[in-house]
Amino acid sequence: MGEHAALHGCPAIACAVGLYCNVWLSPHEHRQIDVQLPDLSFQHSYAPEQLADYVSHVRLAWEYYRRAPSAWSYAQLRASAPDHLIKCAIGEILLRLAPPDWQGFSLRVQSQIPSGAGFGSSGALAVTLMAALSQLFRLTETDCPLEQLALSVERFQHGEPSGIDHNTSLRGSVVEGRRDAKGQFNLRTLPDSPMILPLANMRLFNTGTARENTGQVIAATRYRLEGAHNPLLASMQRNTERFCSLLQQSRPMPETLRAVIRDYQADLEKLGVVPAAVARLIRSIENAGGAAKICGAGALTGHQAGALLVMDAEDVPELSQYRRIDAPLAVAGLEIRRS
Repeated sequence: MGEHAALHGCPAIACAVGLYCNVWLSPHEHRQIDVQLPDLSFQHSYAPEQLADYVSHVRLAWEYYRRAPSAWSYAQLRASAPDHLIKCAIGEILLRLAPPDWQGFSLRVQSQIPSGAGFGSSGALAVTLMAALSQLFRLTETDCPLEQLALSVERFQHGEPSGIDHNTSLRGSVVEGRRDAKGQFNLRTLPDSPMILPLANMRLFNTGTARENTGQVIAATRYRLEGAHNPLLASMQRNTERFCSLLQQSRPMPETLRAVIRDYQADLEKLGVVPAAVARLIRSIENAGGAAKICGAGALTGHQAGALLVMDAEDVPELSQYRRIDAPLAVAGLEIRRS
């Protein structure tokens, strides 16, 4: 709860799902960097200089986007390339090292997380990649904090991410993010025990990859949440606060939870990030006595909008065409294993 609104100072709540992004990394003698992405049938070799140069250009593009956010300036990040995030992550690490310390390695990525579907796939990849690369190059948490490394890569993917996605992958469980008076995004992990009952009544479905990526959706709609006393933004904040309060009650009323989910979904539809086909599906769920909302950026066009959170009506016939995500919620975050 809180997507889109979080970029405008409102709180956000995210839950770690038991789907995993795995990165294997092994050094070798020559200086080439070999990348394998079997999920995308993609593999390529790069020279370190090539990746350092790539991320230098992306940094400049991101600075321009930050000063003048628009669909055009976001497109200059080239975030749709299949290896974009990989190249940015490696390049960011290389630029923190002296060239004589650059070394070659093989890197393989496989992920169970649907991409472009509001499940935080890029946040999980950014955290896992940066953790693996930090281990390889012996970067300390003091000199190169993992959270900040992952945020730098997420920015190159999404433009201005709230920070909730990669922090949830890093921490696990259920995470609440809030901005303080200085604009600093502060996070805390919510206590487990009160949330068991509400989460047990919720199911996740994947309506399919959105036609536009997160950065494109944000760039196209952010103006609708700008301005003082924006009524849509105020409604999104109010509903997120209600949802957070209910999650922490020992026995929240199911009808109250459903009402909050419905209300935030209505906000997202007013924002314009729910395609008509998905909105019709959600009306069917509501008519059956349940509630549903998209999770993540959503979509501007097409028939798919990524993750769909459903409460108490997961057996409606219209849902049968979509993949149900049978994975536990509120799981642990990053794991590092050495062999």
